[in-house]
Amino acid sequence: MGSVIIKKPYYLSFSFHRLYQSNFHRTCTTIEERSSMTYEQFVIVIKEKFETLLEDGLTLHIHSTLKNNGKERVGLTITDKQINISPTIYLEEFYQQYQHGSSIQNILEALLDVYHEVNFEHNWEVQTIKNFDLMSSNIVYKIICAEKNEKLLTSMPYIAYLDFAITFYILFEVKESGIATIPITNELLQLWDVTIDEIQQKAFLNAPTLLPASFKSMQLVIDELLGNDCSEKEYCQDLMFVLTNSLRSFGASCILYDGMLEKIGNEIGENYYILPSSIHEMIIVPESNSPSREHLNEMVLEVNQTQVAEEEILSEHVYYYNRTTATLS
Repeated sequence: MGSVIIKKPYYLSFSFHRLYQSNFHRTCTTIEERSSMTYEQFVIVIKEKFETLLEDGLTLHIHSTLKNNGKERVGLTITDKQINISPTIYLEEFYQQYQHGSSIQNILEALLDVYHEVNFEHNWEVQTIKNFDLMSSNIVYKIICAEKNEKLLTSMPYIAYLDFAITFYILFEVKESGIATIPITNELLQLWDVTIDEIQQKAFLNAPTLLPASFKSMQLVIDELLGNDCSEKEYCQDLMFVLTNSLRSFGASCILYDGMLEKIGNEIGENYYILPSSIHEMIIVPESNSPSREHLNEMVLEVNQTQVAEEEILSEHVYYYNRTTATLS
């Protein structure tokens, strides 16, 4: 939902990924009034009204960023003259909430809540970021669609894997409400004076520890999200499983954890399909319980079109793991 930017003398973008969505109250504003306001108009209105709520010494400006899958996101960057880190709160989700009945006042209150969650009270020491040795223990990775991110990938080091791109970032901070990350760009790689192989080694070593994998039956995951009492034993006969990490953020990359694909095969006892649910998780379907590969591909396409945000789409087709050859295709 937001990001954070370090101001001069050195710029880095901090992305803040929400782990939940705020609840909004509905109002009696008519559908016609809401549908007549474009997103651009919404941003301007929110900026003007939000400025009146900010404390003295804080300034606000509109900020646009290229995100995953070529998605341009627009947000409000809140700058404090005394602090060298400025949070940016993206507004697309708030616009959707507005269209579905949330009042401008409720949205402004929610924006203030988000700002208080992500703002920094002290300057961040830029020299720490410039020091590879100090940052190396927090380097992790994620996988994204290579084809949909050709432009983004020109600015950062990556490794090709199947039709994915493995990109790297620094896990800066983990809060109850989300995580703050710093993408590793070509500029930062040059500043550190290290190779992409060194980055990969650190990331592949760190990720399983900082972001432990979670492999559970789908129904168990659903019940946990709903707050229901449950145990894994109740779901041992489930036909679908979810692979993600402990934060459920960029968890699709867990397929690259050392021995993970083999471990899943041993646990379910057969070959299996992997459905790219999003950049955050993979769905595992044992081959004996699966429809045809063509039907699974159709399912992935339909879910991408109807259930997954454009920014979070990972792939348009399924993958198959063969236990005998230990290969993913």
